[in-house]
Formats: sequence, C-alpha cells, structure tokens
Amino acid sequence: MADQDDNLDLEEVGAGSEDIGAEGKKTGFLPAIVIQILKWAAIALGIIILSGTTTLIFFNLINKGRGGSSLEQLSPSYAATEDPLQYDDSIEAIRGVTSDEVPAIYTMKVSIGFKQGDNKTAFEFNARRREIQNLIFLTLSSKKKIDLKPDKYATMQEELKIAINRIMQSGKIKSVVFREFVVAQ
Repeated sequence: MADQDDNLDLEEVGAGSEDIGAEGKKTGFLPAIVIQILKWAAIALGIIILSGTTTLIFFNLINKGRGGSSLEQLSPSYAATEDPLQYDDSIEAIRGVTSDEVPAIYTMKVSIGFKQGDNKTAFEFNARRREIQNLIFLTLSSKKKIDLKPDKYATMQEELKIAINRIMQSGKIKSVVFREFVVAQ
C-alpha cells in the first residue's frame, strides 16, 4: 500500500496544476499571509457594517414618532433666563396708609432693577430717586387693602415698573422687586 501512495500524482489528489509549482510551493498571485490578512480585514469590516446597521435600526425604532425632539420639548419646565440685573436698594422704606374707609398701614422696601452696566439709567435713577419714591408712595396710597394682598404683588410690580419708566427719560428699568411688604390694620 505504501508503494501505491508514492505513485500518486498531485493532480489526482485535487491540487490544481496552477496552484503548485515544480518544487511543491504555491505560485498564486498573492502570498498566503496577505490572503489571511485580507480575509480577517473583510470579516472585521463585515462585523462593523452589521453592528452599525443594527444600531441604526435599533435607535430608529426607539425614537420612532419623536421627530426632532429637543430639550425644551423634553422638559416643559425649562425656560430661558434673562441676564442678571443690577439692583439699586437706595430707596428708603416707604410707609403709608391705604385709601379704605378704615385705612390700613403699609410698610414697603423696594429694589429697582436695570440692565447691568447701564450707567445712563443708573445715573438717572439716582437723580430721580426721591421722585420715584414719591411715585411709589402715591401709587400704593391710592389702593385699597384688598389690592395689597400677596396674590396681587406681580400686578403691582408691573404697574410700578410702567409708572417709573414713564418718568425716566434716558433709560428704562427692567424690574421692581419687593424686599419687604407689610400691611397692617
């Protein structure tokens, strides 16, 4: 049997005549190591394409119907804030009485806010401080006790801001803030 194995021709075993040279070495276009590298590179590329496609499909299924959502839509309580204001607390405490039949006594401390670095408005505000203090006094003294309740504070602040801006010429204030507001019978 060993004699028969020695007489086998390589073409009978299945090796092509173009693959094997005269000395028994491969004579293909590329060396075996290059073919191995290309094979593994193709496998890695296939895995990357497959995982990328799977990820894309997965996230499209999860985000289906959300169409371009943004942070504002995800959190409705989000609101853009304005730049911080510069506040002036130089107006002294304002004391007065309401216009009721039996007047109530009020005491108020107020801060006036304007844009930071707006020296023109700050200068005019300081020049008109007593006039503004009197305006606040007269505005609050014309109100009734029921109009000075905490649920009306925002309306009063806006009303005072508009009234103060009417007398300001070179700049406008941005807010009126109550630091203290007490109404007593």
